[in-house]
Amino acid sequence: MGVAEQVTYWISQDVQKAEMMLDGVGETPVEVSIRMSGNEAHVAFRTDESQTRDVLQNATAELKEMLGREGLMLAGVSVGASGTGDSGGQDRKSRQGAKQALVEVAQTPSVTSRGPGVGSSGRAVDLFV
Repeated sequence: MGVAEQVTYWISQDVQKAEMMLDGVGETPVEVSIRMSGNEAHVAFRTDESQTRDVLQNATAELKEMLGREGLMLAGVSVGASGTGDSGGQDRKSRQGAKQALVEVAQTPSVTSRGPGVGSSGRAVDLFV
């Protein structure tokens, strides 16, 4: 299951926000945050490696196309250094009491993932609704 299919699944489950860490993209993990509003996806990538940030920035058109094939619109993308963006400690406090689900994802260097339960690293994604 690709990222677009995973986002479609999250929408069908009424998930509005998901966060994951991807290993194998560069020397350091990439933090990924996805926020849904209807059929619009807002995606934030954070990593300390400038080369990885460049690759992610250049892949925006491909991500938009993949999501479009699933009937979703990429409403916003941000690529920055780790520790930036809106998923810091204050955001974590606002999630207390939120409905959560756990989804296993594969840790691959590409933009796709294999679906729930197939991940080789044993890591999980916390989903907040």
